[in-house]
Amino acid sequence: MNARTGERRPTAGVVFALGLVAFAALLPCAPSAVQASQIPMRSYCAARMRALSRVRVTGQKSPLPGAAPNTSGAAASIWRYELSGELPAALSVQLTMQTTKGWYRVAAPIVPMLEDDGTYLTEQARFKRFEVHSPAQFFELPPAAGQPTYVWVSRVGDADASLQVPCPPMWIRYTTAPKHKKKTRALTAVERELNRLSRVKRLNPSVYRSHALPRVGAIVQAHAVPEPASETTCRHPFRRAKVRHVVAPSYPAFYDMAGEATAASVAVMVEIAPNGSAVGSVLVGPSGRKLFDDDAIDAASQTTYFPEIGLCVPVPGYYIFMAEYMPN
Repeated sequence: MNARTGERRPTAGVVFALGLVAFAALLPCAPSAVQASQIPMRSYCAARMRALSRVRVTGQKSPLPGAAPNTSGAAASIWRYELSGELPAALSVQLTMQTTKGWYRVAAPIVPMLEDDGTYLTEQARFKRFEVHSPAQFFELPPAAGQPTYVWVSRVGDADASLQVPCPPMWIRYTTAPKHKKKTRALTAVERELNRLSRVKRLNPSVYRSHALPRVGAIVQAHAVPEPASETTCRHPFRRAKVRHVVAPSYPAFYDMAGEATAASVAVMVEIAPNGSAVGSVLVGPSGRKLFDDDAIDAASQTTYFPEIGLCVPVPGYYIFMAEYMPN
């Protein structure tokens, strides 16, 4: 059923799936991937948290100039992170995080944001995305801090200048991988085909290296800060955006009539405003076929959402809307 017109939409052979990710917006710009119906993402902050991982190295505290020797016997933890943004620049960034043992803050005086255009390939399309990333950045948590659970960019400024711009907590959650994977049911033939179609591979190297190791003096230290007052005002201070009402995608009848029936998978990143409305949508996994891509963007944009919650208040967020198509 079409939620906008009340008309029944053909659904035979259409599989619909929704998912979440912690990465920021990626804008495809190849001719086959650009559609007029896309709504550009809004820029709420010059830098957004995109990736977070623990650096698997052993040793004492990082060799920072003037750092006090570590005599506690416990090892500090070093963390690697990546920022994404809108424009290349050199930024001064402040990170705030909740850890398993308290609240901490990191001040990174110079973070280079570099143009990192990517060429990508799916089973059905080759396309480019305009991207701005930081190279791998590093911070150190003291032994008493535990590990981060939620991290976000809390303020941004020009490099070597005071931090001026507060950023909403568009946060990233860090979770450790389970030691034992749960047994899952075997995938059906349709699900295997959709998984194959939805794979996106980057063909050129990125400025960000997920296994980069820090240089001496390149690690900034986190310092304990008081718990934000707002964090205690609600039961769940952090919550991902989620769907309120789904507008399902519809298999384009043209492909059936033209004898070009085929399976397709389209990923759309939807930007969700604090009021829950969809204010931006871009293809992050196009099919390379305009009617599929347009229909997926249309369904994602017309779907309604509950906003992301950060520190107990609605904040800007992102949702990955997956539209899966199978012919009759």
